[in-house]
Amino acid sequence: MQIRRFRAPDMRQAIRKVRDAVGPDAVILSNQRLPTGEIEIVAALDYDGSLPSSMSSKRSSSSSSRPDTSVDPSANYLERIERAKQQTTPPQNDAPSYTSPRQNSQIEMPPLPEDKEDPVVEEALSVKNSDNAKQLQDMERELKSVRAMLEQHQQNDNRSSAKESSVETRAREKLKGLGLSEFVVSRLMDDIDLKGREDDWNRLLAHLADYIPIRSGSNELRGCIAFMGPTGVGKTTTIGKIAAQHVLKHGSEGVVLITTDTYRIAAHEQLRTFGRILNVPVEVVNEYSDLNEVLAKYAHYSLVLVDTAGMNPRDSNLERQLLMMKRARASLKKLLVLPCTSQRQVLKTVTEIYSQVQLDGCVLSKLDESASLGEAISVVIEEGLPVVYIADGQRIPDDIEPARAHNLISRAVYTAEHYSQLYGSLKYGS
Repeated sequence: MQIRRFRAPDMRQAIRKVRDAVGPDAVILSNQRLPTGEIEIVAALDYDGSLPSSMSSKRSSSSSSRPDTSVDPSANYLERIERAKQQTTPPQNDAPSYTSPRQNSQIEMPPLPEDKEDPVVEEALSVKNSDNAKQLQDMERELKSVRAMLEQHQQNDNRSSAKESSVETRAREKLKGLGLSEFVVSRLMDDIDLKGREDDWNRLLAHLADYIPIRSGSNELRGCIAFMGPTGVGKTTTIGKIAAQHVLKHGSEGVVLITTDTYRIAAHEQLRTFGRILNVPVEVVNEYSDLNEVLAKYAHYSLVLVDTAGMNPRDSNLERQLLMMKRARASLKKLLVLPCTSQRQVLKTVTEIYSQVQLDGCVLSKLDESASLGEAISVVIEEGLPVVYIADGQRIPDDIEPARAHNLISRAVYTAEHYSQLYGSLKYGS
């Protein structure tokens, strides 16, 4: 007779091990729960009806005493089978018999269907470790707590993101209300971390002012300066204002006015009128004279102001004007006059065309006639063109001043608010 021991975490797995290793002819001699918590089954192959001495003594002692109810219910597995056998009809010859080893008859392994649970084994498996159950309950409570915390954090993050998105959206709308381009607005929003506070708007405007290129140096222009730009942008009026300020402060000596506009009839008459009023000479550069010769003639003058012909960017004569400026003396500074009343794309096109002559800066004109300054501000920021003067009216010499970034931003905000209110009153008739 061969005796083998099988161990498993529970009774069902132990019986399955016996069946897999020994087969249906195995005889279970004993089963017990080990101190480790495992189930141990002792099974015999080729059982001859006898028991080992150690096991027979255990059997006799257990039969003379009542079973201990504190022991795992799986210990009475064989006795329950025996009682069930005595209460039923004796099995046929071809049916397997289940008897106790004390009756010296063979005990075969009960069948274990894959899809049905043996009620006896099920009862044996019902014994659970209370400590493990408590640990599982504690783990479940911890997991629920962690999940609740994560959900709360997620809700807070969502609320914070929604708030930040709302603050950013409002800021973008206000910046676009100034007429700023999408490029400038996106750059500002990327550089400034909005906090949702009252000072966010002021911080944005201050940072916008830092973007505007301003020509540093003295508030007064000196040397030779040419004013360029399309027709009607205010070149001649700007020259008259600057010349008048200089004459009022330093006298008429050392000032000369030059014009290259010979394409329009009596185009230089306005400049001659300024010359007579200010008592300064006026020179006309035409096909019979050269700009560099005239500049050399007045090289010792403290202020030489050159008025150029105003032309449409598509005018064929514009190329000759640009070529003249390219060939001019290196001492001649070139300022582009940009009207704030023009569309952003028009200003950008004009700037790109006149940049061929290496512009030294620009003058923003007609601020008083504009409904939005953001377009002009966006162009000078995008093109990196320094602002030298801002002109905001027709009065000579009052309506012009050196450019200051913060003043320009203040004017832009005031203009947007003023025209927004004006448009609202006209729309609703109030």
